[in-house]
This record gives sequence, C-alpha cells and structure tokens, in this order.
Amino acid sequence: MELKVIKTFNGKAEGRIMRPGDVIQSNDVERINTLVSGGFCVIVALDSPTAATTPDPADEIAESNTTVEFQGKRYHIETVKAALGVIGVRVAHNAKEKAVNNALAALSDEQAQTLTEALDNNDTSDPNTATD
Repeated sequence: MELKVIKTFNGKAEGRIMRPGDVIQSNDVERINTLVSGGFCVIVALDSPTAATTPDPADEIAESNTTVEFQGKRYHIETVKAALGVIGVRVAHNAKEKAVNNALAALSDEQAQTLTEALDNNDTSDPNTATD
C-alpha cells in the first residue's frame, strides 16, 4: 500500500524522520493500521504501481494461438467455442483447451456431425497444424 504522511514522526523502518508529504510503501498490515489510526498517514493507493500486475502480451499471443483437435483437424479454440455456442452447447467464454476438449468429448453423434459441418463450412481449420 502507498501511504502519505500527514503528521511528522520518526520512521524507524525508513531510518529517518518522515514529514508531511512524504510517501511510504508498505505491505505490513499491522504497521499500516498503526500509522493510519495514529493519524500519521492516510492511505493513498492500495497497490503501488510497481506491484500491480500487467498482462503479459506473450500470454495473450499464446492464448490466441491455442488450437484444439476435433475429428482429425485442428481449429482455433475461439472458433470452436463459437461453433459450440451456435449448436447449443454452452462453454464458458474464458474456457481453456481442457474445458473445450471436455465439451467436444461429451458431444452426441448428431451434435458432432452438426459441429463438423459448421466448422467445415467456414473452413476454419488451422492450416499450420493439420494432423494427417
């Protein structure tokens, strides 16, 4: 957490006198409670900018390139999720490869045929990952 000093005190953890306007970074809940309840500081931010996690672009690329196999062909996972939705099979929008594969395995023969037709009509297979 980020705290802003509003009353002068001896910052033992910082090793110096803390004056109004100084900023303290701390994750020690007991210390934060003591400083705030004593009227020495106010909470400015719950997470410091350096502690905040930002999505890794490599993870987004890897997820967008994820494919699943269905009846000998590989399809992009988002395409399969959309096609499953069209044929009435519910799959969470954030489902990963395992959940989509489980949904594919649970399809009836009729649903599998409908899904195959939907995927083939759109020619959505991934040509870089054909499994022949």
